[in-house]
Amino acid sequence: MLKLKEVCQELGISYRTLQSYVKEGYIKPVVQSGKWRFREDLEKLMGIVKKRKVVLYARVSNERKDDLVDQVKYLQQLWDFNVT
Repeated sequence: MLKLKEVCQELGISYRTLQSYVKEGYIKPVVQSGKWRFREDLEKLMGIVKKRKVVLYARVSNERKDDLVDQVKYLQQLWDFNVT
């Protein structure tokens, strides 16, 4: 059984979003000692989570246009690290 924090981290959602999913009936928690627990079938839970669009933005002043290339490379590295 998973705790709320573990489910939120695994699905990449906030606690309030998880509460909303429970309230709307998308996810059924098991109550143990007055606390919510979730079964470990996260694949089913992951089917509800909507994919998010991500925007990466880089900006420099006209005098420092060469910095733009470095910023784009850095953002690409962040994207690659978080996607994989």
